[in-house]
Amino acid sequence: MNNHVQPPVQIAENIWQFNEANENGPYVDAYLIVGTERALLVDALQTVTGLYEEIQKITQKPLTVFITHGHLDHAGMAVEELHQAGVPIYMSHLDYPLLKEMMDYGHGPDWFLDLTPGMVFDLGGFRFETIGLDGHSQGSMAVLDKERQLLFSGDGIGSGMIWMQLPVCSPLAKLKESLEVLVQQTRQCPQLLVFPGHRNQSPVQLNSQYVEDVLFITQGLLDGSLKGQAASMPWHGGEMKFHRIAHGLMRDFCYDPERLYEE
Repeated sequence: MNNHVQPPVQIAENIWQFNEANENGPYVDAYLIVGTERALLVDALQTVTGLYEEIQKITQKPLTVFITHGHLDHAGMAVEELHQAGVPIYMSHLDYPLLKEMMDYGHGPDWFLDLTPGMVFDLGGFRFETIGLDGHSQGSMAVLDKERQLLFSGDGIGSGMIWMQLPVCSPLAKLKESLEVLVQQTRQCPQLLVFPGHRNQSPVQLNSQYVEDVLFITQGLLDGSLKGQAASMPWHGGEMKFHRIAHGLMRDFCYDPERLYEE
């Protein structure tokens, strides 16, 4: 089976989108942003290889990798080739145990430089600052370019749907704290474009209203003004029960009603 990544699609000036499909079609995305001095790869897909090779066809400027969180569909097999090429790879060390548990393909913690809020990636013409999004995972991170009004968010605020029902997710109260910071930052960006980890999950381009919608749901679930409907899905040979709710551009907010606050 040919597991080489498909060539990317250019979605804006100096921005390319890589996608890895599964049996259901388009699945997970990675993004390449090329500045005048450097390039930044946001996430590394799951099982495909050849990502570094395809990037080299677009640019040979110094490359940095930003892993939004430690789930295997965002920090997959291409991490090894990027590491072997000497590319610096950033991921919150809070998520390293999660990645190691989900898929151990030989990487060590020293492969990843720690990501913390407030770090700056200046590419020349693009200037991204990191924002912590504790929720979907403890170490979830996003990067925001305020001047260009671009947000690359992984799964931190979902992609038109969000999974907050997994055992590895933080309580909703933690997500609310992160979202309040994110909303404060993005309110300075009225023309914000959000590029999430699974872009095909939303039928529309996500924007600043979507960020507000995620906070609205989270706040409502915490203060009791909103309540979702019970749902379940097959999960690892069993059944996972959770609740779900929708509002605005958020089509499916999945959460565990027993984990709203810290225990």
